[in-house]
Amino acid sequence: MRLVILVTVFLSGGALMSLEMASFRLVEPEFGSDIAVWGSLISVFLGGLAIGAILGGRWADRRPTLAKLGLLLAVAGVVTLLLPLYSDAILLWAYPGEGAPLPAEWGTGGAAGQLQVYQPPDLRWATLLAGALLFGLPAILLGMASPYAARLFVDQLQHMGCGVGEVYGVSTIGSIVGTLGTAFYLIAWMGTRCLLTSNGVLLLVLGIVLAVIYLLRPRKTAA
Repeated sequence: MRLVILVTVFLSGGALMSLEMASFRLVEPEFGSDIAVWGSLISVFLGGLAIGAILGGRWADRRPTLAKLGLLLAVAGVVTLLLPLYSDAILLWAYPGEGAPLPAEWGTGGAAGQLQVYQPPDLRWATLLAGALLFGLPAILLGMASPYAARLFVDQLQHMGCGVGEVYGVSTIGSIVGTLGTAFYLIAWMGTRCLLTSNGVLLLVLGIVLAVIYLLRPRKTAA
């Protein structure tokens, strides 16, 4: 049971950071790679993790089971799988202005020989809005997984501090692996949309496996 939980938080932590790294590439064609874009997306994921930690902690106090943790991850997987289907529409809707004029358009719209200065649109709040609509829900769901898993893990141990520390430590290691693996290899090998789909499949399968383990696990019977 403890090994199952540790593997779960490792994989979910890796999927979370892989999703965050993929988010930068997903919005880059429309919004670019300005520091404001990075800051907005990072804030969306941190905000989702904060909300998820609060909600997951409260839900974990209501008769936690491995099946419920599996349901949580499966829903996160489905949301991630559906994300590429509507991402383009949200990005186009949220983008606040037009791109820079093409060379063929230079010199138009003003007096002959007048210099046309391109003023880029303000991307700060637009990126924050697009990031929240695209990645807010997956971040919240995956943020709920760690405290819920920690609650299940503590039930198997006598020391709460040791159990919580171990769960979050393994989850962080998974996040590091997910970050480096995505940045170094997966983006180049798979592309952004295929990577999103793969993360969705991973979470969905992980959730189903947890539910099956819960159903097959022997129940304690009263004497």
